[in-house]
Amino acid sequence: MPCEALKAYIFDLDGVIYRGDELQPGAAETVNALRSRGERVYFLTNNSTQSRSQYADKLTKLGIPARPDEIMTSAYAAALYLRQVKPDGRRVYVVGESGLKEELEQTGAEVVEEPDGLPIDFVVAGLDRQFNYEKLFNAQQAIYRGAEFVATNRDPTFPLEEGLLCPGGGAIVAAIETATGVEPRLIGKPETYSLEMVMTLAGAEPAQTVIIGDRLDTDILVGRKAGAHTILVLTGVATEEEAHDAPDEMKPERIIRSLKDLRL
Repeated sequence: MPCEALKAYIFDLDGVIYRGDELQPGAAETVNALRSRGERVYFLTNNSTQSRSQYADKLTKLGIPARPDEIMTSAYAAALYLRQVKPDGRRVYVVGESGLKEELEQTGAEVVEEPDGLPIDFVVAGLDRQFNYEKLFNAQQAIYRGAEFVATNRDPTFPLEEGLLCPGGGAIVAAIETATGVEPRLIGKPETYSLEMVMTLAGAEPAQTVIIGDRLDTDILVGRKAGAHTILVLTGVATEEEAHDAPDEMKPERIIRSLKDLRL
């Protein structure tokens, strides 16, 4: 990997920078060292539960000062996609949490809490830890009436402290897909939409970009699809054995135990 030619280092968050509220080994030191030598550092997460401002605050509290414009989430990418498809008058039913709703509202969408038969343009779904049958019913009915089904991500799990894996946004999306028979428009990784926007912000070509993640089926796959360099870090979901056994499109260029092992 020709590090001298790189312009952008793009880090996943859950399982790479932290697990829950637990900073991962070498994360702060590595990110701050990259910045100190003038490298461009960004963060790209499929987790749609928080806004970019909330993620920036969390990173800063963990010792990695960050600005919202250095962070791309599947929630913000979904908001940009909706604005691109329907610039005006977007009425959205959300199966998700406050961060997703905030990003949609800040880009001009009307978030409808109680559809009650109202015409809905989009149903946007992500991780929702208050998911219930009523939300599933509302999403199903809106899609039946013609709303476009948009998924922030299909991650089946996400990592927390002490090795715990919890159900991810993909589990919520799967429930709505099963109830409707409609496949969603996927925004987050491994689709390249959000990664391409980050590279545009950085002014970097794929060959000048490295994405560092913990999932083969999202982080590594999206990097390979986009033509970027890929590094798998073993502090999250994927294991070294899984990486060696993965199909070519999910094989990382490098595998590291933690961010302490990322050679700068």
